Amino acid sequence: MTWLSGLYFIGIASLVFCAIGLILSAVILVSRKLLIKTHPCKLKINNDESLTKVVNSGRTLLSSLLDSGIAIPSPCGGKATCKQCKVRIVSNADEPLETDRATFSKQQLAQGWRLSCQTRVQHDMSLEIEERFLHSSTWEGTVISNDNVATFIKELVVSIDPDRPIPFKPGGYLQITVPPYKTNTSDWKHTMSPEYYGDWEHFHLFDHVINQESLPYGSANKAYSLASYPAELPIIKFNIRIATPPFVNGIPSKEIPWGICSSYIFSLKAGDKIILSGPYGESFMKEDDRPVIFLIGGAGSSFGRSHILDLLLNKHTSRDLTLWYGARSLKENIYQEEYEKLEKKFPNFHYHLVLSEPLPEDIAAGWDKNNPEKTNFLFRAFELGQLSKLDNPEDYLYYVCGPPLHNSSILKLLENYGVERSSIVLDDFGS
Repeated sequence: MTWLSGLYFIGIASLVFCAIGLILSAVILVSRKLLIKTHPCKLKINNDESLTKVVNSGRTLLSSLLDSGIAIPSPCGGKATCKQCKVRIVSNADEPLETDRATFSKQQLAQGWRLSCQTRVQHDMSLEIEERFLHSSTWEGTVISNDNVATFIKELVVSIDPDRPIPFKPGGYLQITVPPYKTNTSDWKHTMSPEYYGDWEHFHLFDHVINQESLPYGSANKAYSLASYPAELPIIKFNIRIATPPFVNGIPSKEIPWGICSSYIFSLKAGDKIILSGPYGESFMKEDDRPVIFLIGGAGSSFGRSHILDLLLNKHTSRDLTLWYGARSLKENIYQEEYEKLEKKFPNFHYHLVLSEPLPEDIAAGWDKNNPEKTNFLFRAFELGQLSKLDNPEDYLYYVCGPPLHNSSILKLLENYGVERSSIVLDDFGS
């Protein structure tokens, strides 16, 4: 057996294994729905009777609290990877799950700390929840536009009630509630420029029916960084990448589903209503005089834009700001014109665009494919173009957001140059 055929066999075996897992999960969910009757459960919060919620059993604690108006942050969408949906169950805590054991110390587990996205409500419980989460709210928004700004990334623009602004900070995020829905990916062409059709057709991404009319717990939630800054309210913006199934023989697998939340968002069009909750966030700007370097890739553009526009246009900062943005090609670059205008207007802002796979038309238009500070992986271009030239890299602040490989490469690079973790703000949503 050649190594290629071996890889093919492993890929097929993995798909079969995943398919069996999905089928078994579906059977379990259906059986649970048919055989297990729900009953009311009381959730007493912070020993305050006025905060007590009555919910039906069977759902996650995270979902039950959200439906009761308490939006616990869960950037990873309930996959137990971000570890942010922590609550303390003061009484009637069930045995910890493996995800809890991987998150909390033995002492914390004994104190009742659990991940609310994994804990099922089966009986009355007393909870301890951070005060700030009790004041998180929900908003209804109206979609203004939902156009592609890159092949697989949309800019979702939403308007909210101007009399009820969202009190968010740059670097923060909101959770988008996903109701049951059904969509066909071919319908997404209505909000997609024809320049992106070719890649979607090449990867056979059109004409897929995505049926999420029976979500296991009635709805889903996913957190997305805001691309807007507060002065743009009542308009808010997000950059959202579609989560496709893995590819097998050049086409998306039919055994693995499309991303529930990103597919819903890609189906939205002008005039649609959406529900938002929050605001949340920990990746805010550190208020000191250190120069800031933004190392951004892909849909991390949300995180970068929110901070940069707020610093320049709202706070009128004198701090030195540098943006390194990585994209595959010019077609995948986001907010280039906006950043070029800012660079001309503000002498303390410096913009570097790096392409990893420039297209022939990019090179024909003058892109320098032989310049390693322009055509490279972003972390390598950044090292060549700036980091290696800094006398004291540890005296800078670094804001990092992008795909997992981008983030890990940047973190390792900065570590090699002696930058302390406290000087790095990473926004990765548990990826």
